[in-house]
Amino acid sequence: MNLLPESSEEVPQFYIRLSSPLVTRGLLGILLALFVVSVLLSLWIFGSWTSLTRTDLRVLILLGAKVDELVAEGQLWRLLTAVFLHSGVIHLLFNLYALYTLGPLLEGYIGHLRFLAVFFISGLYGSLLSYAFSGSISVGASGAIFGLLGATTVFFLRYRQHFGDQGRAVLQNMLLVLALNLLIGFSASFIDNWGHIGGLIGGGLGMAGILPQYRPPAGLPGRPLPLEIADRRLAELAWVGVCLILFWVGVGWVTSVRFPPL
Repeated sequence: MNLLPESSEEVPQFYIRLSSPLVTRGLLGILLALFVVSVLLSLWIFGSWTSLTRTDLRVLILLGAKVDELVAEGQLWRLLTAVFLHSGVIHLLFNLYALYTLGPLLEGYIGHLRFLAVFFISGLYGSLLSYAFSGSISVGASGAIFGLLGATTVFFLRYRQHFGDQGRAVLQNMLLVLALNLLIGFSASFIDNWGHIGGLIGGGLGMAGILPQYRPPAGLPGRPLPLEIADRRLAELAWVGVCLILFWVGVGWVTSVRFPPL
């Protein structure tokens, strides 16, 4: 990423110091570990050998799948735990691959804590829209992954002028992947597309308020220097809080509309 001064004989070169994908690796490990747990529980409790390819629904409910009636009764934690469960090995592998491909890119640019915040906000908003518009039991990290796609799009849209051809290529790829996956989601009845849309909204909304703001470092020696990130921790924490409050209000509103008290 190059920031160019309006007039200078020498053009100072700056770059973004990338973060290692520690959170991405941790999330990959959690998703894989919970799938192994679900398989073992299916074998142990129900003797279900089909769990090697498709997780027993009873185990998914036990571990925290999104079940609308149970959420309405107060088990709101299911809107989060459902993000980390998967219905089968194919479902898991698709999401692991997507997270492995996309996670290091976004985490590298925005850092560990921002990335974690975007992932959780995306997952929660995906569960919220699924709770609002899909009555089916659902699990999976794809809503959170759609949020990462949305957040990456927001990032490269904001800094598209500074990344040049590389940034435009990434932005075009993100838009293409989003369009194709939404099209596939609308054409397949077993895909929770509302969860995908909710995750996309959550990722874009979260990223809009915690987007890193860069500034050149003091002094311009004759070698490339890493850009500094403006310290906006309080503002970013406040924005995450706003996103979570909106989520909480949304859950309450959906429950009151779909499951009104008798």
